[in-house]
Amino acid sequence: MPESKPNDTPLVFAAAAYLNSAPLVEGLLVRDDVRVVNAPPARLGQLVMSGEADVGLLPIVDFLFTPELTMIDGLGVGADGPVGSVLLQCHKPLADVRSVAADPNSHTSNILAQLILRTHLGSDAIVHPSMDPTQADAEIIIGDRALASAPHGGPVFDLAEQWQQMTGLPFVFAVWTLRRDSPRRQEISKIAHASLDAGKAALDAIAERYATQLELPAATCRRYLEQHILYRIDD
Repeated sequence: MPESKPNDTPLVFAAAAYLNSAPLVEGLLVRDDVRVVNAPPARLGQLVMSGEADVGLLPIVDFLFTPELTMIDGLGVGADGPVGSVLLQCHKPLADVRSVAADPNSHTSNILAQLILRTHLGSDAIVHPSMDPTQADAEIIIGDRALASAPHGGPVFDLAEQWQQMTGLPFVFAVWTLRRDSPRRQEISKIAHASLDAGKAALDAIAERYATQLELPAATCRRYLEQHILYRIDD
């Protein structure tokens, strides 16, 4: 168990530096009592469990398989239909796909892709955790790289859209999580909710900032945040 910190110690929030999570993080960036750490999604759970971070925007698979963690009620990254940033990008027709290169930064998307392939698309293709994408028949890409990606000559499957077609339900990709034994849970929850409120009020600024980074129109980034991503996670 990590050592507890004094209540006047800045809280550390860890998240991936992706456009989809920017509204959740925006209000944290201007606080003196918070420090934001960026890391790939697959590493965020380690930061929280080790005590290097007080809070992490964890992939849902990592959260569900870590009983020591709990989530901040009502906050996360989800989609109710096409999301545009979690893709199975094929290099050939789906019927000819046998190997899929996993995205090394994601645990949830790799498992989701395998589930969709077998259960919904009727494919026996295997997702390989360390395969070179140039040697695979398809690849999983997530986050900003997916938003800015170009077609590879084969079909592209939006995994959130495929999940909705298969189950009739939205999909939750990530949630703010902290250790169950955290003594600052209420404080952390208030800060996280206030940060999203600030982010919602700053969508234009966020879209402009990421448009420059991703070389995409600002209107595209704004539409992605408003129409494709859900941040309020209810029952």
